[in-house]
Amino acid sequence: MVCFVYVSTVGTSLLSNFVRDRGKVFVVRYRDLGEWSKLSPGDERNVYPSGDICRALEDREFVEALVDYVVEFREKSCAEVNGVLGIQKLFGHQLSGVELYLLFTRTCNTRLVAHVLRKSFEKLGLGGIVSIELKGIANVDEFDRGLVEVLDKVSSIVKSAKEKSCRVYVNATPGFKAETAFVMLISLLLGINGAVYIHESFDQPVLIPSLPISLEIGELKELLDLFGEENSIHVNAFLSTPLHDKLQDLKEKGLVIVKGEYVKLRPWVKTLVEKLTHKL
Repeated sequence: MVCFVYVSTVGTSLLSNFVRDRGKVFVVRYRDLGEWSKLSPGDERNVYPSGDICRALEDREFVEALVDYVVEFREKSCAEVNGVLGIQKLFGHQLSGVELYLLFTRTCNTRLVAHVLRKSFEKLGLGGIVSIELKGIANVDEFDRGLVEVLDKVSSIVKSAKEKSCRVYVNATPGFKAETAFVMLISLLLGINGAVYIHESFDQPVLIPSLPISLEIGELKELLDLFGEENSIHVNAFLSTPLHDKLQDLKEKGLVIVKGEYVKLRPWVKTLVEKLTHKL
Protein backbone atom coordinates (compact mmCIF):
# COMPACT_ATOMS: atom_id res chain seq x y z
CA MET A 1 0.00 0.00 0.00
CA VAL A 2 1.40 3.39 -1.04
CA CYS A 3 1.84 5.92 1.76
CA PHE A 4 2.04 9.68 1.47
CA VAL A 5 4.17 12.13 3.43
CA TYR A 6 3.42 15.85 3.39
CA VAL A 7 5.83 18.50 4.67
CA SER A 8 4.61 21.98 5.55
CA THR A 9 6.23 24.92 7.25
CA VAL A 10 4.06 26.81 9.74
CA GLY A 11 3.26 30.51 9.52
CA THR A 12 0.85 32.81 11.30
CA SER A 13 -1.96 33.46 8.81
CA LEU A 14 -4.30 31.45 11.04
CA LEU A 15 -4.08 34.11 13.75
CA SER A 16 -4.82 37.06 11.47
CA ASN A 17 -7.67 35.20 9.71
CA PHE A 18 -9.18 34.15 13.04
CA VAL A 19 -9.23 37.73 14.31
CA ARG A 20 -10.90 38.84 11.08
CA ASP A 21 -13.58 36.13 11.02
CA ARG A 22 -14.17 34.98 14.58
CA GLY A 23 -11.71 36.27 17.13
CA LYS A 24 -13.06 39.67 18.06
CA VAL A 25 -14.57 38.21 21.22
CA PHE A 26 -11.07 37.25 22.38
CA VAL A 27 -9.64 40.72 21.80
CA VAL A 28 -11.07 41.64 25.21
CA ARG A 29 -8.92 38.89 26.73
CA TYR A 30 -5.89 39.47 24.51
CA ARG A 31 -5.90 43.15 23.57
CA ASP A 32 -2.95 42.80 21.18
CA LEU A 33 -4.33 39.66 19.47
CA GLY A 34 -4.50 41.50 16.16
CA GLU A 35 -0.72 42.01 16.28
CA TRP A 36 0.28 38.42 17.06
CA SER A 37 0.58 37.31 13.44
CA LYS A 38 2.98 40.16 12.63
CA LEU A 39 5.40 39.98 15.55
CA SER A 40 9.10 39.50 14.86
CA PRO A 41 10.89 36.49 16.40
CA GLY A 42 12.71 38.85 18.75
CA ASP A 43 9.64 40.61 20.12
CA GLU A 44 9.52 39.98 23.89
CA ARG A 45 5.89 38.85 23.61
CA ASN A 46 6.95 36.21 21.12
CA VAL A 47 10.15 34.81 22.64
CA TYR A 48 9.78 31.22 23.84
CA PRO A 49 9.13 30.31 26.63
CA SER A 50 8.69 33.62 28.47
CA GLY A 51 6.59 35.53 25.91
CA ASP A 52 3.02 36.45 26.79
CA ILE A 53 1.68 34.66 23.70
CA CYS A 54 3.07 31.33 24.93
CA ARG A 55 0.64 31.48 27.85
CA ALA A 56 -2.24 31.29 25.38
CA LEU A 57 -1.27 27.65 24.82
CA GLU A 58 -2.73 26.94 28.26
CA ASP A 59 -5.99 28.74 27.45
CA ARG A 60 -8.17 25.76 26.57
CA GLU A 61 -11.16 27.85 25.50
CA PHE A 62 -9.03 29.94 23.14
CA VAL A 63 -7.24 26.93 21.64
CA GLU A 64 -10.51 25.08 21.09
CA ALA A 65 -12.01 28.17 19.43
CA LEU A 66 -9.07 28.21 17.02
CA VAL A 67 -9.45 24.49 16.31
CA ASP A 68 -13.18 24.85 15.67
CA TYR A 69 -12.42 27.73 13.32
CA VAL A 70 -9.95 25.64 11.30
CA VAL A 71 -12.30 22.66 11.06
CA GLU A 72 -15.22 24.85 9.95
CA PHE A 73 -13.40 27.18 7.57
CA ARG A 74 -10.88 24.57 6.31
CA GLU A 75 -8.97 26.01 3.31
CA LYS A 76 -10.06 29.55 4.16
CA SER A 77 -8.66 29.33 7.69
CA CYS A 78 -4.93 29.43 6.91
CA ALA A 79 -2.15 28.74 4.41
CA GLU A 80 -1.22 25.41 6.02
CA VAL A 81 -4.66 23.85 5.62
CA ASN A 82 -5.09 25.44 2.21
CA GLY A 83 -1.85 23.89 0.96
CA VAL A 84 -2.23 20.48 2.58
CA LEU A 85 -5.79 20.00 1.34
CA GLY A 86 -4.68 21.40 -2.01
CA ILE A 87 -2.08 18.63 -2.33
CA GLN A 88 -4.62 16.03 -1.24
CA LYS A 89 -7.16 17.13 -3.82
CA LEU A 90 -4.63 17.63 -6.60
CA PHE A 91 -3.30 14.08 -6.32
CA GLY A 92 -6.44 12.35 -5.04
CA HIS A 93 -4.96 11.00 -1.80
CA GLN A 94 -7.00 9.68 1.09
CA LEU A 95 -6.39 11.88 4.15
CA SER A 96 -6.27 8.80 6.36
CA GLY A 97 -3.19 7.67 4.43
CA VAL A 98 -1.31 10.98 4.85
CA GLU A 99 1.45 11.54 7.40
CA LEU A 100 2.02 15.27 7.89
CA TYR A 101 5.18 16.95 9.20
CA LEU A 102 4.69 20.48 10.51
CA LEU A 103 7.90 22.53 10.74
CA PHE A 104 7.50 25.43 13.15
CA THR A 105 9.99 27.94 14.51
CA ARG A 106 10.76 28.44 18.19
CA THR A 107 8.50 31.42 18.67
CA CYS A 108 5.31 31.68 20.68
CA ASN A 109 3.02 32.56 17.77
CA THR A 110 4.13 29.73 15.45
CA ARG A 111 4.22 27.27 18.36
CA LEU A 112 0.61 28.19 19.13
CA VAL A 113 -0.40 27.76 15.48
CA ALA A 114 1.40 24.40 15.21
CA HIS A 115 -0.39 23.19 18.36
CA VAL A 116 -3.78 24.21 16.94
CA LEU A 117 -3.03 22.71 13.52
CA ARG A 118 -2.06 19.37 15.03
CA LYS A 119 -5.42 19.16 16.81
CA SER A 120 -7.26 20.41 13.72
CA PHE A 121 -5.68 17.98 11.26
CA GLU A 122 -6.47 15.11 13.62
CA LYS A 123 -10.14 16.14 13.48
CA LEU A 124 -9.93 16.43 9.68
CA GLY A 125 -8.85 12.78 9.53
CA LEU A 126 -5.15 12.80 8.65
CA GLY A 127 -3.37 9.54 9.36
CA GLY A 128 -0.65 11.08 11.53
CA ILE A 129 0.82 14.47 12.40
CA VAL A 130 4.37 15.13 13.58
CA SER A 131 5.37 18.59 14.82
CA ILE A 132 9.06 19.48 14.48
CA GLU A 133 10.53 22.56 16.11
CA LEU A 134 13.15 24.66 14.32
CA LYS A 135 15.24 27.08 16.34
CA GLY A 136 14.48 29.64 13.67
CA ILE A 137 16.32 32.55 12.10
CA ALA A 138 15.91 35.57 14.33
CA ASN A 139 18.71 37.62 12.77
CA VAL A 140 21.39 37.61 10.06
CA ASP A 141 23.97 36.00 12.34
CA GLU A 142 21.71 32.97 12.78
CA PHE A 143 20.91 32.55 9.08
CA ASP A 144 23.48 29.89 8.17
CA ARG A 145 22.85 27.94 11.36
CA GLY A 146 19.15 28.02 10.64
CA LEU A 147 19.62 26.69 7.13
CA VAL A 148 21.77 23.81 8.37
CA GLU A 149 19.00 22.89 10.78
CA VAL A 150 16.36 23.00 8.04
CA LEU A 151 18.59 20.86 5.84
CA ASP A 152 19.04 18.25 8.56
CA LYS A 153 15.36 18.05 9.45
CA VAL A 154 14.02 17.93 5.89
CA SER A 155 16.59 15.41 4.66
CA SER A 156 15.78 13.15 7.62
CA ILE A 157 12.06 13.30 6.78
CA VAL A 158 12.65 12.53 3.10
CA LYS A 159 15.08 9.71 3.87
CA SER A 160 12.68 8.10 6.32
CA ALA A 161 9.80 8.43 3.85
CA LYS A 162 11.76 6.85 1.02
CA GLU A 163 12.82 3.96 3.24
CA LYS A 164 9.10 3.24 3.70
CA SER A 165 8.46 3.68 -0.06
CA CYS A 166 6.30 6.73 0.65
CA ARG A 167 5.72 9.53 -1.81
CA VAL A 168 6.71 12.98 -0.51
CA TYR A 169 4.97 16.31 -1.15
CA VAL A 170 5.75 19.81 0.13
CA ASN A 171 3.42 22.70 0.89
CA ALA A 172 5.47 25.75 -0.13
CA THR A 173 2.88 28.32 0.92
CA PRO A 174 3.22 29.26 4.62
CA GLY A 175 6.01 30.15 7.01
CA PHE A 176 9.08 32.36 7.22
CA LYS A 177 10.04 32.92 3.58
CA ALA A 178 13.75 32.15 3.91
CA GLU A 179 13.04 28.84 5.62
CA THR A 180 10.24 27.94 3.21
CA ALA A 181 12.45 28.67 0.20
CA PHE A 182 15.23 26.49 1.59
CA VAL A 183 12.81 23.68 2.43
CA MET A 184 11.68 23.80 -1.19
CA LEU A 185 15.21 23.85 -2.59
CA ILE A 186 16.41 20.94 -0.47
CA SER A 187 13.25 18.94 -1.13
CA LEU A 188 13.66 19.29 -4.88
CA LEU A 189 17.31 18.28 -4.69
CA LEU A 190 16.37 15.22 -2.64
CA GLY A 191 13.83 14.14 -5.24
CA ILE A 192 10.39 14.71 -3.72
CA ASN A 193 7.33 13.75 -5.75
CA GLY A 194 5.56 17.09 -5.81
CA ALA A 195 5.26 20.58 -4.34
CA VAL A 196 2.45 23.11 -4.40
CA TYR A 197 1.97 26.80 -3.81
CA ILE A 198 -1.47 28.23 -3.25
CA HIS A 199 -2.25 31.88 -2.58
CA GLU A 200 -5.35 32.69 -0.57
CA SER A 201 -6.89 34.26 -3.70
CA PHE A 202 -6.36 31.10 -5.80
CA ASP A 203 -9.21 28.62 -6.20
CA GLN A 204 -6.78 25.77 -6.75
CA PRO A 205 -3.12 25.00 -6.01
CA VAL A 206 -0.26 25.57 -8.42
CA LEU A 207 2.01 22.58 -8.92
CA ILE A 208 5.61 23.74 -8.83
CA PRO A 209 7.55 22.03 -11.64
CA SER A 210 10.14 19.51 -10.48
CA LEU A 211 12.84 20.86 -12.71
CA PRO A 212 15.86 18.67 -13.45
CA ILE A 213 17.93 20.44 -10.80
CA SER A 214 21.48 19.18 -10.47
CA LEU A 215 24.64 20.18 -8.66
CA GLU A 216 28.17 19.40 -9.66
CA ILE A 217 28.89 17.19 -6.67
CA GLY A 218 32.47 16.70 -7.86
CA GLU A 219 33.00 20.46 -7.80
CA LEU A 220 31.49 20.73 -4.34
CA LYS A 221 33.76 17.97 -3.04
CA GLU A 222 36.71 19.79 -4.56
CA LEU A 223 35.61 22.90 -2.69
CA LEU A 224 35.38 20.97 0.59
CA ASP A 225 38.82 19.45 0.05
CA LEU A 226 40.22 22.92 -0.51
CA PHE A 227 38.95 24.18 2.84
CA GLY A 228 39.62 20.93 4.69
CA GLU A 229 38.86 21.40 8.38
CA GLU A 230 39.04 25.19 8.09
CA ASN A 231 36.04 27.47 7.64
CA SER A 232 38.00 30.17 5.82
CA ILE A 233 41.18 30.68 3.84
CA HIS A 234 43.04 33.79 2.72
CA VAL A 235 41.85 35.08 -0.62
CA ASN A 236 45.38 34.91 -2.05
CA ALA A 237 45.61 31.24 -1.10
CA PHE A 238 42.25 30.62 -2.77
CA LEU A 239 43.33 32.38 -5.97
CA SER A 240 46.35 30.07 -6.22
CA THR A 241 44.12 26.95 -6.38
CA PRO A 242 42.43 25.27 -9.39
CA LEU A 243 39.16 26.92 -8.30
CA HIS A 244 40.56 30.44 -8.62
CA ASP A 245 38.52 31.28 -11.71
CA LYS A 246 35.28 30.11 -10.08
CA LEU A 247 35.30 32.44 -7.09
CA GLN A 248 32.69 34.81 -8.52
CA ASP A 249 30.45 31.90 -9.53
CA LEU A 250 30.75 30.34 -6.06
CA LYS A 251 29.82 33.67 -4.48
CA GLU A 252 26.77 34.08 -6.71
CA LYS A 253 25.61 30.55 -5.86
CA GLY A 254 25.87 31.41 -2.18
CA LEU A 255 28.42 28.69 -1.46
CA VAL A 256 31.12 31.06 -0.20
CA ILE A 257 31.31 34.64 1.02
CA VAL A 258 34.26 37.00 0.92
CA LYS A 259 34.87 39.00 4.11
CA GLY A 260 37.84 41.28 4.06
CA GLU A 261 40.86 39.22 2.98
CA TYR A 262 39.26 35.85 3.57
CA VAL A 263 37.04 33.49 1.61
CA LYS A 264 34.58 31.76 3.95
CA LEU A 265 32.73 28.53 3.26
CA ARG A 266 29.01 28.70 4.06
CA PRO A 267 28.40 26.31 6.99
CA TRP A 268 25.57 24.41 5.32
CA VAL A 269 27.59 23.41 2.24
CA LYS A 270 29.37 20.55 4.00
CA THR A 271 26.07 19.20 5.29
CA LEU A 272 24.48 19.55 1.86
CA VAL A 273 27.22 17.50 0.20
CA GLU A 274 26.92 14.81 2.86
CA LYS A 275 23.15 14.55 2.37
CA LEU A 276 23.25 14.53 -1.43
CA THR A 277 26.03 11.95 -1.65
CA HIS A 278 24.47 9.67 0.98
CA LYS A 279 22.24 6.97 -0.43
CA LEU A 280 18.66 7.90 0.44
